[in-house]
Amino acid sequence: MEYRVAMTRNGVLRQSEESTMKLIKCSRVVLAVCAIALVPWAGCADEPAEPVAYSETVSLKLGGIKESDLDKGQLAISRDKNVNAESGNPYKVFLDDARAALGRDPGSIRVSQVFVRVHADTTGVTSFEEVFATLEVFLADSATTIPVGDVDAPTGSSIEIPVGATEATLDALQESLQKDDFKVGARGDVMDTLPDKFDLRLTIDIKFEALP
Repeated sequence: MEYRVAMTRNGVLRQSEESTMKLIKCSRVVLAVCAIALVPWAGCADEPAEPVAYSETVSLKLGGIKESDLDKGQLAISRDKNVNAESGNPYKVFLDDARAALGRDPGSIRVSQVFVRVHADTTGVTSFEEVFATLEVFLADSATTIPVGDVDAPTGSSIEIPVGATEATLDALQESLQKDDFKVGARGDVMDTLPDKFDLRLTIDIKFEALP
């Protein structure tokens, strides 16, 4: 590069205007390259996958819990039911919708919402706190049982169970989840003092999401 200089009135050398402009342009290019290197490319960031299908509420009425089930000093009780037992099998409809959207099996399935209700044909009790000290909802196949969420000291006749299960914790059940070959259940520790006679019927209302 050719540089030309000129003498100022004070005898100080200065670059010509042309050389100065070239240097300024080079500096701008270097700064621009540095900025690109320092700022992450937005398109490369991992973004959470959006569900491709949502299930209707799968409502499963569990077998009754009676005072006679607890007369041997049991501290906990459990009931479950096959997910495909509901009329119309809404879980299978959900799986079919997910496969239709993707053209293949979904990458994974997760639980999005859970409610547990005291069913209307319950007798002898009207609320959870009369029987349960803790309440947990779980999913299970023949080899694995995984908690979905739980509540300490449940009250009332209907309660939402906060979902704690993630795609990672449900990984061991994914094969069964994609074949509608698993059970949904509720279990918990019982109160120290129970009503003399009761037949508690629980219904689990659960929703699922399919991910690509």
